[in-house]
Amino acid sequence: MLDKRQQQILDIRNHSMETRKVICTGNPNREGTIASGVKEIWPDATFIHLSKGYDFLNLGDKRKEVEQLFKTHNTFINASYVKGVQTKLLEMCSKNMTVGDVFNIGSTHEYDNIGPEQYKEQKLALRKLSLELNSFRIQTCHIIMGGINTGTPETQDWIKPKKIAEMIKWVTEQDVKIPIIGIDQSKQPW
Repeated sequence: MLDKRQQQILDIRNHSMETRKVICTGNPNREGTIASGVKEIWPDATFIHLSKGYDFLNLGDKRKEVEQLFKTHNTFINASYVKGVQTKLLEMCSKNMTVGDVFNIGSTHEYDNIGPEQYKEQKLALRKLSLELNSFRIQTCHIIMGGINTGTPETQDWIKPKKIAEMIKWVTEQDVKIPIIGIDQSKQPW
């Protein structure tokens, strides 16, 4: 049971989360990106990606702008894999977002030993940091994700980006916190 002060703090957090202000990495206009699914669920989301001038490998002058975006949003979907960048964006978000929810997109390569070792290591580092930063102020959810339908014939039966965004929305609606979750496409019989 929460004491009066704790309940007041919880009420303030809940009130600030009533209206989601979503920021997401990735180009929502490119079919097969998680950002395209996020746009279907949250059409007013802010998207940051290379074609809008956000070069995550060299933010330069845009760094202050991204920090400001984290200050004015309360939900971050860390969806785009760029070598070494997801962890840096998570750190930047945790330093600048006052209160909010963060969804970090991991990979089934964290455990299936199929993908490149460097990719696996970066996704594991993202998961570790996501779980370490999970707190009352910034509540994180690491999503172990496998098999996105990118619009190609070989991925047509895999998970559609909108389904991923719907799952993220579902997590936001729960009265319990979900710090880690996994979804994967159907596996082929051998």
